Amino acid sequence: MRVQCVVFRGAVVLLAIASLGARVARAQTTAAQPSGGPPPTSRAQVVPDTAALIVQNRPIVVFRAPLGARAAPERAAAAAARIRRAAELNASGELSLQRVPEGVVVALGPTGLFAITPGDLDPSVGETLDEVAARAVRQLQTALQGEREQRSLAHLLRAAALAVIATLIFALFIRLLVLARRFVHRRMPLVAKTRVADVSVGGFTLFSAAQLLSFLRRLLDIAWWVAGLFAAYLWLTFVLTRFPYTAPWGEALGAYLVATVRGLALGALRGIPGLFTVVLIFVGTRFLTRLVDALFRGVEAGEVTLPWVHPDTAQPTRRLVTVLLWLFAIVIAYPYLPGSDSNAFKGVSVFVGLVLSLGSSGLVNQAMSGLVIMYARAFRPGDYVRIGDTEGVVSELGMLSTKVRTNKREEVTIPNAVLVGTTAKNYTRLSGDEGVLLHTTVTIGYDTPWRQVQALLIMAADRTPGLRREPRPFVRQTALSDFYVAYEVNAALERPEIRLQVLSALHANILDCFNEFGVQIMSPHYEGDPSHPKVVGPTAWSPPPADATRGAHAIGEAGHIREARAGAPPGDDLTTPRSDGA
Repeated sequence: MRVQCVVFRGAVVLLAIASLGARVARAQTTAAQPSGGPPPTSRAQVVPDTAALIVQNRPIVVFRAPLGARAAPERAAAAAARIRRAAELNASGELSLQRVPEGVVVALGPTGLFAITPGDLDPSVGETLDEVAARAVRQLQTALQGEREQRSLAHLLRAAALAVIATLIFALFIRLLVLARRFVHRRMPLVAKTRVADVSVGGFTLFSAAQLLSFLRRLLDIAWWVAGLFAAYLWLTFVLTRFPYTAPWGEALGAYLVATVRGLALGALRGIPGLFTVVLIFVGTRFLTRLVDALFRGVEAGEVTLPWVHPDTAQPTRRLVTVLLWLFAIVIAYPYLPGSDSNAFKGVSVFVGLVLSLGSSGLVNQAMSGLVIMYARAFRPGDYVRIGDTEGVVSELGMLSTKVRTNKREEVTIPNAVLVGTTAKNYTRLSGDEGVLLHTTVTIGYDTPWRQVQALLIMAADRTPGLRREPRPFVRQTALSDFYVAYEVNAALERPEIRLQVLSALHANILDCFNEFGVQIMSPHYEGDPSHPKVVGPTAWSPPPADATRGAHAIGEAGHIREARAGAPPGDDLTTPRSDGA
């Protein structure tokens, strides 16, 4: 019952709106009504300088100029009085127009009712005297017919019966609407248990089943309200048009509904060619984007070769070209969209442009930085990199950010604008056949033979899994400091993505090897002169596991590194050990 009461209240509101709209839709001004003026069925309303002749709640004509000694309000009042007397006397005859020097006279049979002069025309709309007179005759004929019907008891009883029947049908429709609403609300939870599931995208739940069910209930409630109010609108229009006095209000409601539906229908029909053009534009654009996608995917896979596109930059180029094609299609299709020339559409376009211009500065910065990274080909997904303090495998290289999966099973998102200004190391790019080098440094005192330290470091590298045997590991003395020598061992990695694990294993093997041969890993600091010089004699130059045949590294004239042995005769092959072991 609550829904019925609300709908009936809505009908009353519609009635009030119809009354107000009909009054506003009349003439802009009304004529003066004298003290002994006409009754409500035929009256004149007062507005300065102009006056509207109203009969049976219908505007007949607007007087805008005086005629002789009578001003416009007096003319309207006199015309209303004559029409009222003619209706009371049931004057017979046809309405006609008679030409006079002052203009046109509207007459009922031999009786003249009122005159329309050229001064009564509205210059703003370009009216003609014949058009205004013909419209006045049509309106007056309808008003007089309503006047006669209002005086007919049979007509009033028939109109009341039709209004009652329409009201009963309307009430029955509202009742059925309420019952249908209750039935659907009872059935929806039962159906939802088996047919409604959570809406998820990529593992993220957008709507749960309960939320979706609540949304459907609200949507159906809105549909029922719309149906009820539309039925109330039709009922009110029908009831008002049954009675002569309220017929103008009902006609105004009906005309508004018809005009709205006609406007929507004509707008839809006028928009069909434009929509057809838009569809053609978007179909053609989609065809082009598919061609571009296939072309650049072929370049990325190495199946197609383009001189101006590198396989590493094929993916960002494909995305960029696709975006440009769709933007171009939107620009071309915009004028063909229905309503694109309306003020509302222009206002929305200005608002969207303002929002994009204010909020896209950071977005554009990130996107341009992403393009710089992609076209610089610094790295690609799957590469093992070190960016600042972050080390791991690149899992995603996007327009706005880059994602790195670290060895600690963390996914680090680095904005591209930050990435452009940061030094990045790519351990995968140059791994190739030789492999990327893994290195670490130890510092040992001068009293430990350097040959033994090199041999121990190479032994540790040979024992470490994950390091290649070819090329062979090698050691460099990177510094002769005040208190110790810095040794750097280098070996090629088999897989760059396990660099940290292999480095940890290498450190462990270095400790084991040095402990195994009794070599202390220590970097002493100088505090005073020792009692004996801290030097290594020639007899102790090659303790195990050092090779006694190895000499110092020398660089030949061609720039190649070779081993030099003390006392080697000129022209001796310095890279081949001598048979005498010297």
